[in-house]
Amino acid sequence: MMREPIYKTRRVGPAAAEFDQNCQRVNDFIVMSEGNSNVYLIETPEGGIQLNAGMGFEAPVHRHNLATFSQTPVKYLITTQGHVDHVGGVQYFRDLNPGLTYIAQAGNHEHQSYDARLQTFRSARSAFRFQDEFKEVFQRYAAAGYTQINPQDRPTPDVTFETRYEFTLGGLDVVLIAAAGAETNDSLIVWLPQHKIVFTGNLFGCPFGHFPNLVTIRGDRYRDALTCAAAAQTVLDLGAELLVYGHHEPIVGADVIAAEVTAYRDAILHVHDAVVQGMNDGKELHVLQNEITLPPNAKWGRAMAS
Repeated sequence: MMREPIYKTRRVGPAAAEFDQNCQRVNDFIVMSEGNSNVYLIETPEGGIQLNAGMGFEAPVHRHNLATFSQTPVKYLITTQGHVDHVGGVQYFRDLNPGLTYIAQAGNHEHQSYDARLQTFRSARSAFRFQDEFKEVFQRYAAAGYTQINPQDRPTPDVTFETRYEFTLGGLDVVLIAAAGAETNDSLIVWLPQHKIVFTGNLFGCPFGHFPNLVTIRGDRYRDALTCAAAAQTVLDLGAELLVYGHHEPIVGADVIAAEVTAYRDAILHVHDAVVQGMNDGKELHVLQNEITLPPNAKWGRAMAS
């Protein structure tokens, strides 16, 4: 049966977190609050594990949305990458949860430092995407009584790891796997082996189902094609039955997940290999741009978001 690409039915652009919107239970022990990057709370009998912290200004909104469904205190906070929309609210959640342990991949500090050096440049380049939207969001925050805006954090992890880190909380086994991907070199995935659930953050790029932006409009680092393909293989090898993404709703079903991630991997490798062949054959860039198309089994969307 021919695969029907999932990108055709998924939302594309992420939006800032808003009070009582786009928050829900994923299952009986996972709560989701959508934002510039989604925040998740994994509940256990011994406390919660929070994934990502949003932008600093979003943190109180995420807390409100999560608390609508769960009062579980947070024991661990894990960021799936070092981008500002993942780390900005860490201090806010530290203040709410004394003794909280913040875990990140070992490249977290370097990536935050890189982003900070180019903050002015990158903000100016991406303003067209966010400026008007954020102005409207802050107006709605004010109408809801949220006027003392929480600041942006540049946190230092309590625990870092190079390739793999495992712990158990309340009988839940948690495996963190470093997997540089389509947005940062410090990306990690969170694997819950007892439930076959994988949290991938923005490992495959901003919106799921789209070809990764290897060179971004806002001026991020170049993202290596073969690294992106390797990240896909890392996820494929897990055999997940639920893939919980960094933006919007999860992807459900082992067969769907395998088909989509395989198509992503194969699309990248097909374009990479065709470009390499064309370069070695002496073809000009504009010729390759017109010649190279994706094969039917690797159709993948193209999105502007980074």
